[in-house]
Amino acid sequence: MATDRSVVRRYYLFRATNAAGFYLPISVLYLLDQGFGLGFVALVQATFSLAMLAAEIPSGYLGDRIGRRASLAVGNLLRAAGMAGYAFVETPVGFVAMQVVWATGWAFRSGTGDAWLYELLARTCDDDGFARIKGRGSTVLLLTSAVTAIAGGLLYGVAHELPFLLSATLAVAGVPVLYTFPSVRVEDDDADVFTVREAVRMLRVQASRESVRWLVAYVGLFYGLFGLARMVEQPALDALGVPAAGLGVVFAAFKLVSAGAASTAGWFEERLGARGVFGLLVPVFAVAFVIGAFFPVFLVPTFFLYRSVRSVVQPVQNQYLNDRLADVGRATVLSGVSMVLSLSSGLMKLATGGIAEQLGPLAFLPRAGAVVVVVACLLWFLTRPVRSGAGTAAVPGGGAAASD
Repeated sequence: MATDRSVVRRYYLFRATNAAGFYLPISVLYLLDQGFGLGFVALVQATFSLAMLAAEIPSGYLGDRIGRRASLAVGNLLRAAGMAGYAFVETPVGFVAMQVVWATGWAFRSGTGDAWLYELLARTCDDDGFARIKGRGSTVLLLTSAVTAIAGGLLYGVAHELPFLLSATLAVAGVPVLYTFPSVRVEDDDADVFTVREAVRMLRVQASRESVRWLVAYVGLFYGLFGLARMVEQPALDALGVPAAGLGVVFAAFKLVSAGAASTAGWFEERLGARGVFGLLVPVFAVAFVIGAFFPVFLVPTFFLYRSVRSVVQPVQNQYLNDRLADVGRATVLSGVSMVLSLSSGLMKLATGGIAEQLGPLAFLPRAGAVVVVVACLLWFLTRPVRSGAGTAAVPGGGAAASD
């Protein structure tokens, strides 16, 4: 099937409206400037991860039940509300509450967004190009974030609230773009209504499959590590003498490098396969954190590295999972995966926030990285998290699921 260039271009435009650049370089600095410590930063970021955990299954279910576009639109509006509110709250409870709203909005995008793209391509283009188009869409998102990150760092010096308000405006702008796409609701294909009981059954069946379960556990370790790195990178850069305006430039560079990496996701998936891509995570991060332990300044390249790796891994991960899922319940299962990844990130932050505050960001991150790399290495050899084979099989009691 030929690629519908118009659909793909509009998809890239929608991805641009999800850019996080305005607030990204100053989100942690904003809390520190309000008088909070790194322990509270860990609590706030863990709240985000755990709120996503709570919202993942309901948001994925709604994506399957009410349609992808409506679910994604709700997500955009919730993210806008959370970001706008962040600019006005002053109390610890207020910041935590805005994180919950913000995270719920992100949850509406996580599983549903990938299911929507996969089915949109299946109906208008070619779902075999999912990893390539998803990767290029991430490139557009990252390039937009790079430009807005520079602006966010500069605007923070004008008024601390401006980056958050502009991010909210950008999120709202994505809603009308969504409604230029054709509907891809499962109900359009005369499918039965997807019930809550079927959703739970679908999740149970997929969790029992080793090709899904161990891949999610393995990737979850690195998502937790990414979360820890995100938690301490702004304080680390501040400790190395980078000013607020400079943070915007650094984060723009993060996005540009990640954009280049995201555009190669299809190339890596085609040449190395999922097993080759995921197998490189342990040696790559082992080398990076060993060097960072002896030479803290080399943690800066490591910040570039983990962002680039994540940009490559995420499309490959979602291609691997999508190939093993049926259309009915796809968003619910992908949201379940995102739920586990959010849980991993949130629990790691809660468990280590106090340690990070005691050790300082430059000493904390290499130690955390070493622990994750050792556990991931054991999991790789003991469980074989990436396995071949795909297909669909009936779910007991109705519905469908992919089989190994």
